[in-house]
Amino acid sequence: MTARQKAEKRRLRATLSAARKGVPAEVRREAAERVGARLAELPLLAAARIVAAYAPLGAELDPRPALARLSARGVRILFPRSAPGLKRLTFCATPVEALVPGPLGALEPPAEAPEVALPELDAVLMPGLGFAPDGTRLGRGGGYYDETLRLAPRAHRVALGFDLQLVEALPRESHDVPLDALVTEARTLLFPRSTPT
Repeated sequence: MTARQKAEKRRLRATLSAARKGVPAEVRREAAERVGARLAELPLLAAARIVAAYAPLGAELDPRPALARLSARGVRILFPRSAPGLKRLTFCATPVEALVPGPLGALEPPAEAPEVALPELDAVLMPGLGFAPDGTRLGRGGGYYDETLRLAPRAHRVALGFDLQLVEALPRESHDVPLDALVTEARTLLFPRSTPT
């Protein structure tokens, strides 16, 4: 990646982070409910039995309304835990109220929570700072989701976010794993896989 592309990513992260933080609390709650309703109708998740989710960090869209709908259908919900010394995530079965602060700042499953092997995942729900109409996701820059998704190739990759996070285009690097779907309060975008990743 060139210095210019790195600078563009930094600029986009700052702009999109500020826009996301500016969403009022009531709008944020309504958006989370709408995303939950849209996600419940997503064909990619119709047969899902094990779904990895996330606990919102900062101004990320709260997935709890979506997770409540999935749980009501009998879907097993997992949460991410950072793997010591590795740039990837593991996913563990634990109730949301049992999550504890982790080393990356997000709430995580406690150390005793049982880990589920990545190939068993039917879908991974993830946040992001920005999204593009070609399925590119801009995260916080750590690369944790990209590395993890490579190890769970059959899992559907679904991002949740606010519609204001959708931009015309984002820089994409060779290691970036594209999304299968993006769900916002206003729309659902599907990105068919052209080649296996």
